[in-house]
Amino acid sequence: MDESDDKQQILTILSWNVNGFNHKKSEIFHHLSLLNADVVFLQETHVGPDRIYSTGSIKIEALECNYDMAAFTVFKGSSRGVAVLFKKNLGCGGFKVDGDIKGRYIIISCQICGHDFVFINVYNSNDEKIMFKQFAHFSTQIPPTAFLVVGGDFNTVMDADLDKTSNLRNRSHRKSFDSLQSFLETFNLVDVWRCVYPEIKSFTYFDGKGQSRLDYFFLQSHNLTSVTACRIYERPQYTDKEDYVSDHAPLSIQIQVDGTKMQFDSFLLKDKACMEQISRTIKTISGIKTKRKRDLWPGVKVRLFCEAIALQNLSRCSDTMQTFELPEELEHMEPGVCSFSESYIEVLHTSNGSCTSRSLLNFLDHLHQTERFEEIKLTLNAVLCESVSRKEILVSILSLPQSDCLTSDGLTVHFYIHFASKLVDLLQGFFNQILDLKPIKCLVIESPSQGNYDHTYCCSIQHYCSPISVINVDYKILALILADRLSSVIKHVLNPGQSNPHASVQDFTSALQIPMLIVTLKVDPSALKWPYLFNSLKSVNLPDRFRSVLELLLMTEGGVNSHRHTRSDSPYCPTQGLKEECPLTPLLISICLHPLIYSINCEQMLLGPTVQGEIPKSVIDKDRAFIFLCNTSETLDSFETMLHDFTETSGFIIDDRYSEVFVAGTSNFSLGKDRLKLFKRTDNGFHCDYFADSRDCGIVQEERVFKQSN
Repeated sequence: MDESDDKQQILTILSWNVNGFNHKKSEIFHHLSLLNADVVFLQETHVGPDRIYSTGSIKIEALECNYDMAAFTVFKGSSRGVAVLFKKNLGCGGFKVDGDIKGRYIIISCQICGHDFVFINVYNSNDEKIMFKQFAHFSTQIPPTAFLVVGGDFNTVMDADLDKTSNLRNRSHRKSFDSLQSFLETFNLVDVWRCVYPEIKSFTYFDGKGQSRLDYFFLQSHNLTSVTACRIYERPQYTDKEDYVSDHAPLSIQIQVDGTKMQFDSFLLKDKACMEQISRTIKTISGIKTKRKRDLWPGVKVRLFCEAIALQNLSRCSDTMQTFELPEELEHMEPGVCSFSESYIEVLHTSNGSCTSRSLLNFLDHLHQTERFEEIKLTLNAVLCESVSRKEILVSILSLPQSDCLTSDGLTVHFYIHFASKLVDLLQGFFNQILDLKPIKCLVIESPSQGNYDHTYCCSIQHYCSPISVINVDYKILALILADRLSSVIKHVLNPGQSNPHASVQDFTSALQIPMLIVTLKVDPSALKWPYLFNSLKSVNLPDRFRSVLELLLMTEGGVNSHRHTRSDSPYCPTQGLKEECPLTPLLISICLHPLIYSINCEQMLLGPTVQGEIPKSVIDKDRAFIFLCNTSETLDSFETMLHDFTETSGFIIDDRYSEVFVAGTSNFSLGKDRLKLFKRTDNGFHCDYFADSRDCGIVQEERVFKQSN
């Protein structure tokens, strides 16, 4: 394993169909030593049974040439067979090996450098194809944080135009391809080579009829950013004759498993030749037509990073910084233009002339008041779930604060802003396929080792293998887009049918005519429980697809992040809590606070000010709640009960740094700051020591109307 000065650890994994192992072992080891791989997948080893190992068993042995652990499937001495070899001093542990009795695949689980790995080496023989659906039960055995590496000879091409030279049709290809494609979708696996080099023809199999790419490495999409190299080698020749060792060429990938992620050097943005090369790469790949556009952008990021490293070694950066080109779409855009304006609603509802002049909120409220709930559903779907536009992406990119800080995939905000107009097509395809993901389903699998009524519940693979799995620049752009969409309908979602939403908190406090105890509550978003959050999202009738995308965005970097499908005895506990840096967090807190606000406003015992003809007792201001209470022990007790129930159910913790209690109302009586400090929240509730012995708590007033604690 390569280890650089800053402790970056790079694992090299190689796959090679050797077409026979024992009779050319020395040549194979010679070339493996040149390729310097840490883990080696071999196919067609032709290892047959002997007096120790029977057909269908697994042969474990130490080998020469620096490989001290190897696992072979035992089948026949003339066909099939796969093996996985591990280099000496690799620091492996916790081996668990499972193999196919027909010699077509081997599965090894182990730990390397403290990380879980699951290696699946495949030889999909032509005479008896693998039914890939049989791998479904392995989903329950793969640790959610593990690197799943699937490689080998699959004897089928993924792209008929790019992966072969022969025009001959293979009648069995479609069935094999469909089976493999279903397997890849189930585990959210991507073809590493094609992701990184989507426009290049390169082959791994050679015969008299032509050349094909039949050998692959597949990784889960969220691990693609860990790839630092992907390579197809020339076919190795024998050292003593002009002939090839095998009819297949080796291929390899490199995965960074530890250390600081290498970063795109922003100084390269000053180099004209480098920028021209990167621009050509982006332009070429942007024009590729493919059904899996979401794979293009993650692959481009790996490709750009690899090219940048090569260019950095070949050129010196100039001293002059190029000026940024403002994307054409934004040259004439006015500041603060919202992506959902009245014109959007007019276009959306041109068939209804009476609604075209209304704002989005007024239009939704009008539909609610006229009980046209199906139209509300259609409108919310159109606003929240429509395809991401180029304009939304560009606005979000340019609204990001400029930064050269390290990101998980090595690309900085500076890079995105520089190439904004060139990246928009790739990002658009990437984001729209995320929005098109199907709702998440639970896998229920019978456990053969236990009773008939015992099941193994597996969280949906899509949660922790989603295309958005880490908080990088892509995450922030998509979160900004969704936050802008949600904010455009949030008032209607929380208060459907109210054409005139409540005014600001200042309007409430300025309308106070009676002494009032005001409690401001701000919660710690990291303590929120997932079940409460997702039940809250469902209760306000957000579209299913939008809620599903929110789950993908929120449940990242956390293992088995399923509040619904994880068994109580599972070693992977569901995570919880919102991230403060996510643009969606204030809006989601508003939705989560809504049940508390509703309960308080419905409580007959509590009093509140009269505003716009209504008597609300509490209001939400972004991610903070304001409660207006008559200062009596009964109202405080009632409020305490509701607050306790809310915090118990939601998991929220009141943030003492930003929460406070004070008195407001119109009066000549003034309560000094020293007296105001006596109002405080303790573990036992809200108390005011100053009024502990007062016979008439309701007459105390204070001139101060409102103290904002931002």
